[in-house]
Amino acid sequence: MDDVADRLLSTLVPLPTAAGEVPAEPGLYAWWAPAGAVPGIPGPAHPTVALELLYVGIAPSRTTSRASLRSRVLGNHAGGNTGSSTLRRSLAALLTDSQGYRTRWTSRTVLEPADEQRLSAWMREHLSLTWAVHPAPWDVEAAVIERLTPPLNQADNRAHPLYAVVREARARWTASARP
Repeated sequence: MDDVADRLLSTLVPLPTAAGEVPAEPGLYAWWAPAGAVPGIPGPAHPTVALELLYVGIAPSRTTSRASLRSRVLGNHAGGNTGSSTLRRSLAALLTDSQGYRTRWTSRTVLEPADEQRLSAWMREHLSLTWAVHPAPWDVEAAVIERLTPPLNQADNRAHPLYAVVREARARWTASARP
C-alpha cells in the first residue's frame, strides 16, 4: 500500500486530454488542485508542488468491472457527467454557489448540459492528476484513503474532519433538483 500512496504523491500531470496519456490498466488515481480552488475544502499538501489533494479513486472497483484508469479518468470524470462520477457530484455540490451551476432531475440529480461542460472546463483549468497502476486497487483503496486523507472521498473516510461538510453539500445539491 505504501508504494501505491507514494506514487500518488509523485509527479503531477495536468488533466489529460488524449486517451494515450492515461494507462488502460487498473489502479488508483488522485486529483489535486490549488489551495482555495474548492471553497472551504482544504486538502493535504502535495510534497513538492503547491497543490492540495482532493480525491482518490480506483478503477475498476471490483473484479467483474472492465473499467481502467483511462476509462474512469477520461470517460467518467473528465469527460463524463455528474450522474456517472462521484468526484463530479462532489465538485458540483461544492462549487454550485460560486459557479452558478443549475441542476435538473433525470433518475438522479445532474447538472444542466451546459453546466456539465462548464464543470469539465473548470476541472481542466484547476485540477492535476497522479495515478498508480495496481492489479487489484480495491485491495488497497481504504488504506490509501486513510493514509492520504482526501477531503472529497466519502467511502472509507468517515473520520475525515470535512466528511460531514461534503455529505451535507451533496445532500443539498441532490435535493435541489428532486421532483
